Formats: sequence, structure tokens, C-alpha cells
Amino acid sequence: MDFFEYASMADIFAPTKLWVQLLIGGLCFAIVFIFEAIGLYTIAVRNGYKNKWMAFIPFFNTYYIGVCAQKNKFYNVNTKTIGLIAAITEAVLVFLYIFALISGSLVDKYLEKVTETHWLFGEYETYTLNIGAVPDNLQWAAWVYRYMSTYILSILDLVFNIMQIILLICFFQTYASRRYVLFALTSVLFPIMGILFFIVRNNKGVNYRDFIRAEQARQYQQYQQYQQNFNQNPYNQNPYNRNPYNNPTPSNGGSGSDPFDEFGGNGQSDGTGANSGSDPFEDFDK
Repeated sequence: MDFFEYASMADIFAPTKLWVQLLIGGLCFAIVFIFEAIGLYTIAVRNGYKNKWMAFIPFFNTYYIGVCAQKNKFYNVNTKTIGLIAAITEAVLVFLYIFALISGSLVDKYLEKVTETHWLFGEYETYTLNIGAVPDNLQWAAWVYRYMSTYILSILDLVFNIMQIILLICFFQTYASRRYVLFALTSVLFPIMGILFFIVRNNKGVNYRDFIRAEQARQYQQYQQYQQNFNQNPYNQNPYNRNPYNNPTPSNGGSGSDPFDEFGGNGQSDGTGANSGSDPFEDFDK
């Protein structure tokens, strides 16, 4: 499907030359496809998956994305089943796109330019098919032109996009667990899916639920370590019981200077731990 995206972008540079659009679209598709094939093949070799040749075959490689992502499921649906549905839908879409292009080329000369008015964009020119001018043997082509792109292709394209998004989410959950949302959205919005496959080809495949449990355990362990470091005294002792002068006053009656001897007394102990000096406040009692 990326081929049509590249061809559409090439239409900006060469709107009137179909062969240029096809050439640019083909070259871009081939380059990205090679990156995708190498990425899927490398992953298959690392994990021992069978039928590695599918990585190099269009449509089969879409199924093989599901094979490489089988360590994860989508609501208990195996990714190989999702890959198979996506591959079949993609093949049908490509066939119908080609069929619609051929049908459109057959009735192209019966298109008429008309001017329509839009409430927001104003007047604009478009083309409409003059059914009355189409011969009976090309009425089938007119029907395909009018209804194939409008209804059938739109519905199938929606189904394929949903299957592809689910498949890519499971794949990148396996090989890019931390950034799987970014990788999946980038692959859907831009046609560079194969390059992203090549980038993650050497990553170890994991089950996303196991990854989340391991991350939660790691974060809890870090929190526990933080709590231990927070509650631990950096001096490895109780600072409130420590003498800041590192010279404890004896409490067993030993000799030691009285810090209040300047207010009276001679700093001598009478042997009972009491100071025998005079009372500095005795003059106030008289």
C-alpha cells in the first residue's frame, strides 16, 4: 500500500506524467521495502522463527509482521491471525486499486468538467462522469469508476488501516516497548515503516505485560532505596545525643570545672558532687 502513497506524493512534482509518478513511487517503495525485509529477517533469525523467506515477499511480509510480534496479543487474539487478515485485505485492496485505475482510464474521455459551489471553499472545478455518453460495453467500467472508490475501496481501506494499526502496536510493543506509541503512529502517518523496522531489528523481543511488571518492580525498588536514604542519619548517629564540644561533663562525681564558677565558689567539689563555694546570691537574703 505504501506504493500508492509514494505515487500520490510524486503527483505533486509531476502531475501530468503518470510514468514519472509510477517510477518515483516504485523506487521509494523498493528502498523502504528492502529495509523492512532486512529488519524482519534479522528479527526472525534472532528468535528462530520459520519461513524467513516471507520477509522478502509482498503481502506475505505483512503476515510475517504478525509472526515476529507473536510474543504479544491483542485482547487474546494472536498477532499471526491479525497479520493474516491484514495481508489478505492488503492484497485485495491492491488488486481493486489497479482494477479501478484501469476502469477509470477506459471512461476518462467521458468525463466532463463542472463547477460546483461549496459553503466553505466557494466555487471549485471538478470532473463528473457523463453516464449517458458511455457505451453499453463500458457500463461496467463506469460503475467501477463511480462506486468502487467511493464505497468498496473506502471500506476495505478502513479495515486494512485498523488491522495495520493493531499489528504495528503489537510489533513495537515487542521490540520498542518504551516508545511503541510513537513508532506505531509514525509508521501509520508516514510511509517509513520499513525504516523503523530496520532500526529496532537488533532489539530483544519482550512480552509487554512482563515489561510493565519489571518496570513497576524497578521503580518500586528505587522508591524503597530513596526511602532508606531519606530516613538514614547522614552522620550515622543520633545528632541530638551528641556533645557538640566532644567533652562530656562527668556525671559520676568526677572532677570537672564548674561552668558557673564565675558567679561564685571556688570550683572545688566536696566529694559529694556539690560545690563547696559560697552562694553568689547570699547578699540578697540579707
